[in-house]
Amino acid sequence: MKAARTLETSADAILDRWVRHVRAATGPRRRGLPNRRARENVRPLLAAIAAVTADRAALADLQPDRAAFLQAKHFGELRQQQGVKIRELLEEFRQLRREVIAQIADAPPADEPLVDVIQRVDDAVDLIAAIAVETFHNVEVETLTELIAIDPLTGLHDYGYFWDRLEQELLRSRRHGGPLSLVIVDVDEFKRYNDEYGHLWGDVALKEAASILQAISRRSDVVARYGGDEFVLILPETTIEGAEAIGERARAEFSTHRFRGKTADAVTLTISVGCSWTPDGSLGGRELVAQADGALYEAKRRGRNAMVRFVEGMPCLVP
Repeated sequence: MKAARTLETSADAILDRWVRHVRAATGPRRRGLPNRRARENVRPLLAAIAAVTADRAALADLQPDRAAFLQAKHFGELRQQQGVKIRELLEEFRQLRREVIAQIADAPPADEPLVDVIQRVDDAVDLIAAIAVETFHNVEVETLTELIAIDPLTGLHDYGYFWDRLEQELLRSRRHGGPLSLVIVDVDEFKRYNDEYGHLWGDVALKEAASILQAISRRSDVVARYGGDEFVLILPETTIEGAEAIGERARAEFSTHRFRGKTADAVTLTISVGCSWTPDGSLGGRELVAQADGALYEAKRRGRNAMVRFVEGMPCLVP
């Protein structure tokens, strides 16, 4: 217990030395040197180590989805984003272990052997480091998966990625009880554009369309090419009103954009937009898409260049 109290009361001093020694060991030119954010993200990890020095049972808090596990995972994600390599991350944890043990050794506990306390420190640091390193691997695999699932023409996510991500977002919506919206966009009379200007200029127009949708979307949104001249946006934590606002903005941006054609004259293209949503993830992915598609059909029926939200009574064909 004394060792744990020592770590708790000396946390600021330990973190200051950790930052200073990591910087000195790695040199000033290395990317991702510990900054204030990294330092503060180590603080809860130090608290987890202190808890284990007091009671080995606290290692249970480093099991998946427990608080300390999530903090270690978050630290790994942060350092990966800051450009740190795995070997550098492991050295940071080795330095943290040195600082913790040095602090405990300065005031060794009288109620138990120092070697037992050090063993618990080692166990905690090793487990935290393993979680953080595994996060590096998961982030790299996820990044590679996203790079593979790219539509080669537009640079957007492709059809397969869209369905995988939609299921993920629906699970998240169900777990947390938050809203999830979907927007389907179809370029009006695009076949006539292809017939008049040719398919190569049609490809150019689709690239510009993708750029417009990316520009109006948020970082948390998923923009994908659904197929042909259809695009889809997954909008996490977004109500139907928010989806309508984004859909209307897309419609307005398209109606004023001047697409390039084979002549010097700029060409105008319009879109039809259908929106659907689930307030809590209770709908299935196919039903959500079918509702947005039904709203899109209604927008076409109203004369195109329109944005429509799904309401009961509209077509909703779920295979």
